[in-house]
Amino acid sequence: MIRSTQLLLALFGVLCLVTFVGCPASQSGPTTVPVKGTLTIDGQPAKDVTIMFNPVDPKNPPASGPVVNGAFELRTGREGKPGAVVGKYKVSLVAESSTASAGAAYKSAKGAPPKVEKPFPEKYSSPATSDKEVEVKAGSNDIKIEITK
Repeated sequence: MIRSTQLLLALFGVLCLVTFVGCPASQSGPTTVPVKGTLTIDGQPAKDVTIMFNPVDPKNPPASGPVVNGAFELRTGREGKPGAVVGKYKVSLVAESSTASAGAAYKSAKGAPPKVEKPFPEKYSSPATSDKEVEVKAGSNDIKIEITK
């Protein structure tokens, strides 16, 4: 009798082990689709900028990515999951060099740090004032964004 109980416990243990360890873990976070694209400012490839996709639907998470020689690929969430959730987004921009430049200027000067000029119009600094809206669709997305000063 003890032997059959031990056998049942051993089988149960193996079953639990296979169920929890042997199966691939699902990726946490929302389902995303690949999003890449280009950003030009006055016809030139943007640089020193991070592009932000701010969801129109507040249930969706934002996505962002650095712009390198005008090209970007988005990532979503703290884990940096590739892509973005399907939906509509307001586009905003963050000047990469502005934080570092402002900090260095503040340390080397007396008084308030000088205003750092952004490579894009101020209205793109916030989704509330941005006039650029894009839609991420199911499947792969290649989005072209053009901004003029």
